[in-house]
Amino acid sequence: MNTNESDRKGMVVCIYCRYNANPVGVKNCLKCGKQLVMTSLPTSKKVGKVDTFAWGFLLLIAVSFLIFGAFGYYYGRELRPSTSGRDEKSSNSESYSDIRVYDSMKEVPNVPSGTFNYSGAMAFAPLTAHGTHQAINQAHPNFYLRYTPARNNNPGTWTAMSMLFDGELSFVQAGGPLNDEAYSKAKERGFSLQQVPVAIDGILLFTHPDLSIPGLSVEQIRDIYKGKIVNWKQVGGPDLAITAFGIDPKLGTTIPFLLGSELSSLSPKVKFMRDHTSGVRQVSSLPGAIGISRTGVILGQQSIHPLAIKNGNNYIPPFINDGKQINTPAFKDGTYPLTKRLFVVIRRDGTPEEAAGVAYANLLLSKEGQQFIEKSGLIPIH
Repeated sequence: MNTNESDRKGMVVCIYCRYNANPVGVKNCLKCGKQLVMTSLPTSKKVGKVDTFAWGFLLLIAVSFLIFGAFGYYYGRELRPSTSGRDEKSSNSESYSDIRVYDSMKEVPNVPSGTFNYSGAMAFAPLTAHGTHQAINQAHPNFYLRYTPARNNNPGTWTAMSMLFDGELSFVQAGGPLNDEAYSKAKERGFSLQQVPVAIDGILLFTHPDLSIPGLSVEQIRDIYKGKIVNWKQVGGPDLAITAFGIDPKLGTTIPFLLGSELSSLSPKVKFMRDHTSGVRQVSSLPGAIGISRTGVILGQQSIHPLAIKNGNNYIPPFINDGKQINTPAFKDGTYPLTKRLFVVIRRDGTPEEAAGVAYANLLLSKEGQQFIEKSGLIPIH
């Protein structure tokens, strides 16, 4: 009998060489020697072709492997923990295409409707005083911004961040960059954070108005807050004890910015101010006192003496024009050595809260918004 007969029954077809005369039970093809995938399927009606059922069965297996393999890869990626404690996207605004600079507040898109709570650093307070939020409401009438008082009457960046983690705020006005703990805590709550710089602010030292001293170096200021310098005569001033005031580092960012990695060396004799306004009152009423604040908050205050900061052989004042204007050139080129950036902190979670934070950052970054930044005593970032 011809081995190519199409009605051969009970034979196994080799899927490699298509030899169709392999007896049932043979493990390897009698012609090519390769392993037989199926040992009991009948041959097709036509000689030299694999049975349709055989090919269909093999195709089903292949597709199943592809589907379950893809699912396993995706599912594995979703469950894989992050080692950085942050979202896969960077915290920098450049990583998100929805952070952009527009000409006017009116042009900012995707501004959500509703009432959104915010709080944070006191450095942002002059923005409201100079009509920034009023202009925002005029450009987007359905976008309502509601300032939420800090817990326990302790305003500041870190109090606001705690409120954000607990869902009380839509976004935060931060007086400095976030630390790794903040990113980790946000991840525990199921979302990520993005900090968007919107302005530059200066750290200001001020004294009682009667204290006659041209200024201090950054190192001298640090030594005062570390308790190494305790009398003004140590820095060329009168024989008068120094009383240092500042915002509690657990609430604000000015002292942490000043001392950096040496924050643990902060003198226990430093008196904590409730806020910058109360600090002005305390320092102005106590000869020998020194306070640390922000230029935007202190601008125009007549009851205290703003200190110039020594840079090389020069004393760089924080204000010019009789204290009526920020020393913008010195802030921008770094001649004034104590400057830092202010941020809008966005919670990235795909909710209207995220949309509100993105909108607020874009509104402040617009050319119109940056003009309000400058009017409020801060330095535009663009």
